[in-house]
Amino acid sequence: MEATPLTKYPGLDRVLRELAGLLQDALGEEIVGIYLQGSLAIGDFDLTSDVDFVVVTREELTLKKVRLAQEVHTKIFGHDNRWVRHLEYSYFPLDVLRSPSSPFTQSVRDDSEGRAPWYFDNGRAIIERSDHDNTLVVRRTLRERGVVVSEPEPSELLEVVSTHDLRTEIQRTLVGWGDMVLEDPEPYRNRFYQSFLVLNYCRGLLDLTEGSIHSKLAGVKWARENVDPAWRSLIDFCWEERNDTEISVNQPADPNVFDQTIDFGRHSVNRMRNLII
Repeated sequence: MEATPLTKYPGLDRVLRELAGLLQDALGEEIVGIYLQGSLAIGDFDLTSDVDFVVVTREELTLKKVRLAQEVHTKIFGHDNRWVRHLEYSYFPLDVLRSPSSPFTQSVRDDSEGRAPWYFDNGRAIIERSDHDNTLVVRRTLRERGVVVSEPEPSELLEVVSTHDLRTEIQRTLVGWGDMVLEDPEPYRNRFYQSFLVLNYCRGLLDLTEGSIHSKLAGVKWARENVDPAWRSLIDFCWEERNDTEISVNQPADPNVFDQTIDFGRHSVNRMRNLII
């Protein structure tokens, strides 16, 4: 019987299933499950998106097993297709995944090394430590909408993330990131981030308001009705830009649109900062 598609892209499915098979061969019973998350789970994945997933392991990987994981990634990364250049995934020990950890569970951001699982960044060839996926947003997405590459169901592994804690994380993440961008917008002055910033804050405003995780398209539809109408033309422009699969950080931003983007970011951050959780 033919396997149920994981995504709408057969080539991507082949990469994911090959990777899962190689990991199973290399790490055996260490693998608990593999799950698609991010845009692949939420439903707004496109040809500009990262291929986000997590590999759940029974325990923290030993250095020997980290080397095996690296060997598997190197083999997959050697393929000549677009998908392998966008793989982004973490190795979560089961006890870490089950812990409702967030960088914002304390009064100050927790950047301790112990929060950083092994991780392959988008398009990177070498494994590293990062807390990129160690968030409540990822846990909520996995539990409610994660796509199973290898069983069991993620709801069997994860506890429910409280809406209050989720909203707190979203607020502090996006306000903190927004303040950083507003202080020094130059690293983001390109065509890709020009649109990404607007769409991300549309989605973030919706997520924060409703206390749940949504797609960028859902964020755009909500923002059209719930932000000042003066922003609608910018939002529509950025959505159209996002649908161009050739969009890139190597392309210059439109100066006028980028200025509007920064203004919209400032508006969104101030609105988020003032929301009572």
